Amino acid sequence: MLRKNRMPKHHLTSNDSSARRLRGAPALCLALAVAASSPAASAADDAAPRDVRGASPDSSAGGAYAVAEHGEHLSPQFRQRAWNEIRANARKLKLAAAPRSASARSLGGFAWPMALNNGLADPGYHAISNYVDQAGGGQVLDYSCGARSYDGHRGTDYYLWPFSWYKMDNNQVKVIAAAAGTIVGRYDGNFDRSCSVNNNNWNAVYVQHADGSVAWYGHMKNGSVTAKGVGASVAQGEYLGLVGSSGSSTEPHLHFEVYDANANLIDPYAGSCNGLNLASAWAAQRPYYDSAINKLIVGNVQPAFASCPNAESPNENTALRYGQQASFSAFYRDQLNGQQSQYRILRPNGTVFASWTHNGPAPHYASSWWNWTWSSFAPTGPAGIWRFEVAYNGTTYSKTFTLSP
Repeated sequence: MLRKNRMPKHHLTSNDSSARRLRGAPALCLALAVAASSPAASAADDAAPRDVRGASPDSSAGGAYAVAEHGEHLSPQFRQRAWNEIRANARKLKLAAAPRSASARSLGGFAWPMALNNGLADPGYHAISNYVDQAGGGQVLDYSCGARSYDGHRGTDYYLWPFSWYKMDNNQVKVIAAAAGTIVGRYDGNFDRSCSVNNNNWNAVYVQHADGSVAWYGHMKNGSVTAKGVGASVAQGEYLGLVGSSGSSTEPHLHFEVYDANANLIDPYAGSCNGLNLASAWAAQRPYYDSAINKLIVGNVQPAFASCPNAESPNENTALRYGQQASFSAFYRDQLNGQQSQYRILRPNGTVFASWTHNGPAPHYASSWWNWTWSSFAPTGPAGIWRFEVAYNGTTYSKTFTLSP
């Protein structure tokens, strides 16, 4: 289940009228409102470029993206039904009995449980809203001693970013097996455009591994779950389904939950506040702040967000013309204030048309986006292949586009 992360307040700044209209849009999963407690001058400055050289943009916009707020996690009754089915199927399949020792908690070698699909070639596609809650009882504590979770959360939530509904509708992110095993539970055919907490069943696959541990993969897209049935084997990295929003969910995401052979909850991430298990379950654990750019967009207008469960409009257009409006956007995950981004727009001969720097104004954004727009871009050319480039956190990301008369 997905819940709003404890994130900084959200900001939107722009001279563009369509961006201003977003401020008043009700009940959007996209939270882009100027914080009431923030001074107007500082809010208006959030997306402003720094150290601009060359042609300056006419407007800027952006801010934090946060998933919709809701209350409860998967109910105890829901979990009990899942466990009853898992155990019944394991008995029928005569899978190895669970060991009764502390060593049952030792897991390792997990692969990342999602992958690009259906032609998506972006550098990234997800962000994390919630880790496993280590505390419970009204307290919140994640494995790294932070509060990126909510009370009682028993899995890790990976939401699609940016454009989660667009990605879901276009089958762009698949769920894959983190480890080899046997399917001990499978659900499909359930409604998958949920925007709220509910009691609906989800589309999911439960996989038991050779050591008796079990991984839950939940909220998948209706009709996408692997055709393999209970008792079938799956290899590490094998397709299980597509990311969706079935069951009690507020937008498309994968809920990944792991138990050892004694049905003890496992947090796959090792850290100083993980009291459930000492070792990481990952073959290569990603950092707590997995800072990166997920996507760059060039177009004539800003990307457009929509109310849940409607698909967003990326508004990509890489064939621009002299003097047209041009919009340049970058979409981040785990952006930290101290990480400066260096932006450049390069002409076909490699000379700089415009360059600027930018830092996100808040200490941390789980997901954020920033946009700069020229009302009349390069009215005299030159024609050819241009490049939009961002150097961030040790990596340079680029997007090419053409400009013609």
